[in-house]
Amino acid sequence: MRLGLYVHIPFCSFLCHYCDFAKTANYDAILVQDYFAALLKQFRSMTAHFERTSGRPVSFSSVYFGGGTPGLFTSEYSGLLNAVYEHLDNDAEISMECNPKNLNKSALDLWKSMGVNRLSIGVQTLQKVGLEVLTRDHDASTALRALELALHAIPNVNMDLIYGWPGQSEEGWASDLKQLVNSGVPHASLYSLTYEDRTPFGRMARRGKVRPETDDALSDRYVAAREVLGAAGFEHDEVSNWARSGFTCRHNWLYWDFKHFVGIGAGAHGFLSAIGDDDGDDDVDVGMRYSFPRDVRSFLRHSPESTNAATLMAMVRELGGELDEGRDLDSVLIEYVGGALRTRHGIDLSFCEKIAGQPFSPRPVIAEALKRQIAWREGNRLRFAPAEWFRENSWASEVLLSF
Repeated sequence: MRLGLYVHIPFCSFLCHYCDFAKTANYDAILVQDYFAALLKQFRSMTAHFERTSGRPVSFSSVYFGGGTPGLFTSEYSGLLNAVYEHLDNDAEISMECNPKNLNKSALDLWKSMGVNRLSIGVQTLQKVGLEVLTRDHDASTALRALELALHAIPNVNMDLIYGWPGQSEEGWASDLKQLVNSGVPHASLYSLTYEDRTPFGRMARRGKVRPETDDALSDRYVAAREVLGAAGFEHDEVSNWARSGFTCRHNWLYWDFKHFVGIGAGAHGFLSAIGDDDGDDDVDVGMRYSFPRDVRSFLRHSPESTNAATLMAMVRELGGELDEGRDLDSVLIEYVGGALRTRHGIDLSFCEKIAGQPFSPRPVIAEALKRQIAWREGNRLRFAPAEWFRENSWASEVLLSF
């Protein structure tokens, strides 16, 4: 049973106004200690259940510490990682998210000694006004020093940038892209700013205090990123991710390729096989998606030492998780196509045909895309040009209607 592992660390020293992830800045050393103890219990309970019910050993190909700000902690990971190592592939990718302000040599040395071999650094922008708008607590020089320090210790580094923030200029975005390339990082994740309902940015947008960028402006930023990073030798993996040769994020491909992964921690999501449980759909594995409570204290109330649940669904519920109850073949097809068409791997048409129960018959719009060579069919794969990934919603509708 080969899986990925996502571990959510919800603690932050400050809360950025755009972030909608499960997080808190209201914590102390006791809460942190209790949380890491709960993570260890949850991990052991879930892996023991998988092995007991499947009769197979569990193996993890990748581990991703996300947040929150996982980079706030070092030795706290030792107990969990020791347990994870019992199930870890020899060449596993272990990623740690961190902020520039938290990076220092001693933290990097300790993470490296624990097996961390990939870093994801939340720079977001190197423009002074942008850092203020996005309520970041570092400046550009701190970010650039952090990148240099990280690359020296652990060469597999991702740099996060955000575009489309209020007041961003084309020149500022071009500068950010140029400095990204010059920094030497081998991986880049570039996200357009979203105004989520639960965030201060979302509330300001509803009240008309900020105005989100137009689709045309965001498209221009995307095109600029494609041009600059492509010219610098980056391969475009997915609509928001670029990598130099040998530095693609293996954990991300689990999400993009519809593979299974375990999620543990407050607010964590997971996607596991439904085969053998009570929600399978004929011979198609619709999978089981679940999530754990976002509130840290609610999460801590459900951390049993073990579980004797008979089914996967029962185990998740016993651990305090919520299930995506409405999954059926239609929702799986929509979910898969929407994600796969915005990657360089494209869509596995044979998988879609198995779900849909009928062959792929391209609608006129798809046929025209194939004729214009902005889409290609190679065997059972349908791929779109990267320029089209940014229009995933409209293309997804056309693909879905072709079954």
